[in-house]
Amino acid sequence: MSLENSEVAAVVEHCNPVLEVERGSLQAVHQNYKILDAEQYQNGRNRIRGKFATPIFADFAQYIDHPKVNQPTPVFVSRDDVKAVAVLNYIEVGYDQGHCDHTATLQLDPTVVWKKLTGLKDTKLDQKRFATFLEDWATVLTAIDADDNKIDIKDAITAVRNMKVDVNLSTDAEVENTREVRTAQTAIAAKAKLGQLPAKFKISDTAYVGLDKKEIELRLIVNGGSGEPIFAIQIVKEEILVNEIIQEFKQKVIDLLPEQQVLIGTFQA
Repeated sequence: MSLENSEVAAVVEHCNPVLEVERGSLQAVHQNYKILDAEQYQNGRNRIRGKFATPIFADFAQYIDHPKVNQPTPVFVSRDDVKAVAVLNYIEVGYDQGHCDHTATLQLDPTVVWKKLTGLKDTKLDQKRFATFLEDWATVLTAIDADDNKIDIKDAITAVRNMKVDVNLSTDAEVENTREVRTAQTAIAAKAKLGQLPAKFKISDTAYVGLDKKEIELRLIVNGGSGEPIFAIQIVKEEILVNEIIQEFKQKVIDLLPEQQVLIGTFQA
């Protein structure tokens, strides 16, 4: 562009430095009409927006039922965690869809028991650490034998503290006219010298604060391959249990907000 043309363009631009834009408080300013939002300089906002988060059912419902939120509010329940997100401006009058930037999130807190169990599952514990775990949680754990009979938790702790690993080596020989075969087999068994070792444990807990109590089963696994007893626990039918927790959470959200649409899934505008 020649000097003359650039000067003319500058004069034209400065003759009309600001152009009002019909959208909120947006204005087109010179410098090729760069779009600027002057909302930050106003006393209020163009619309209600923000992110509210709480672990409490009642507060979640109270926020959604605010008088300024007077349109249907979809609520999305995540399968991956016990969380529900309500999009309060999903719908706005006169538009196909709202800005979707005003949300309320209900995120339940896991209980102390559930955090411990999920953190401990499949973790290998030596004899001392596992016995200490049983002693610390003796008031909430119920020890069960292979026949589903209850065991005194003190007997279970005694059995864990007095376990030993037996290693038996046997050799089988097979002799034929043209060959001789010898097979060595090692049998490793972890046995309790005192007390009674449980096959599993049961614990009653809600898993997440605000849900109903449920019975959680823990399978006990003992491995003596290293020469020392190694313990691990697994949550029995964990995937089914987690799905039941999500379904229970969804139902509680439905009961809490009967007029709103509650869906399992996530949403991103």
